[in-house]
Amino acid sequence: MVLAMVANAANAAPTPAPTTKPAACAATPGIDASSVKVGIITPRTGAGAANFAGFYEAAKLRLDQQNAKGGVNGRKIIVSLYDDQASGAVQSGVANKAIQQDGVFGVIEGTTADTMFPMLKQNNVPVIGLTNLPAQGTDRNAFGATGAFSNQYTNLTNAQKVKDLGATKALSINHNSPAASSSGAAFMAQLPIVGLQAAPRISDAPLGAYDATSTALRVKQSGADGAYLILLVDGSISVMQAFKQQGLNMKGVVVAGLSDPSQVSKAPAALEGAIGATYGTVAPGVPNKPGLRTFVNGMKAAGFNPYGSTAAIGYVSADTFVKGLELAGKCPTRTAFIDQLHKAPSITGAGLLPAPINYKPGLTPNGDPASCTWFMVVKNGTLVPDAKATCAPIIDIETGKVVKK
Repeated sequence: MVLAMVANAANAAPTPAPTTKPAACAATPGIDASSVKVGIITPRTGAGAANFAGFYEAAKLRLDQQNAKGGVNGRKIIVSLYDDQASGAVQSGVANKAIQQDGVFGVIEGTTADTMFPMLKQNNVPVIGLTNLPAQGTDRNAFGATGAFSNQYTNLTNAQKVKDLGATKALSINHNSPAASSSGAAFMAQLPIVGLQAAPRISDAPLGAYDATSTALRVKQSGADGAYLILLVDGSISVMQAFKQQGLNMKGVVVAGLSDPSQVSKAPAALEGAIGATYGTVAPGVPNKPGLRTFVNGMKAAGFNPYGSTAAIGYVSADTFVKGLELAGKCPTRTAFIDQLHKAPSITGAGLLPAPINYKPGLTPNGDPASCTWFMVVKNGTLVPDAKATCAPIIDIETGKVVKK
């Protein structure tokens, strides 16, 4: 009887619904069920280290913020740091280690060297970082955090700013890296379009701080009263000090990357009146920008300086990397990450970009160069941001024709 009752009870119990396990994701480098590996490549030592101070910390902050929310589709982001010393030879070695030995899924970079990009392209590794390297306009896997890089197209913001300050003859001064050389050539192409005379360009400045007396003397001899300094900020400070020592009356000087009050404090008299420009993000100190406030407060809470030349770029790069992972879906692959990021209609960089961008094919296969720059001016030893970004048409450097307004 007991056995019969047990049997009847068993027969009466509802049959459990069959459980179906989610489909396993295909094997992808750097991805497992609970994590995704990301490499950050930037100079931590060497001549370029000062200019990239804060890049890693800001990128890591943004990724940590995402991990605090549970990661991306349940996967925590695991970060490995690689010091490339802004050296091509060193960069090739650390990139090889990141890809072949450590098996990272993708790379966030802030550097001036570019030897790793062929390797990244060959392995279809997504890479996002400071927009200063040619691969970010040509390689489908390489994304500029603030828009596409281009040797052919540029906006007119820097030349127009120099002219608006009263200069009549101008030149670029840059160190000999691919990015700085390209930016210098682009600025020189802008001059006749905005109505400025061109003085002989100086393209052989050292990478960091140096005795810039000879540079100042060359500028003095040229008769230029305007300049765009495309150097590491310490190098630009050297040039500005030399200008003052040689008694040059420079009416308009734009200093790329000058965004940190502590940099101004090194030489406030020499920098007085200089125009600082971020590397494509909203200027520090601009009010009513929630994204900027979140970034600055987060950096300060972590004990880091949010105003370094490339810190905001690190944060934007990491935010865009997170977006790429989200768009790639629950089973992300490198191909899906790259494809979906190219289709995304609007990239905001966590609110740190002056205007949204996208990577849809445009003037370059990776989209358009940025058309806006957020300037600051040194007044009484303080960096004062403009009320809004300066935006200008994009031109073809060879023809001088406007290709996008």
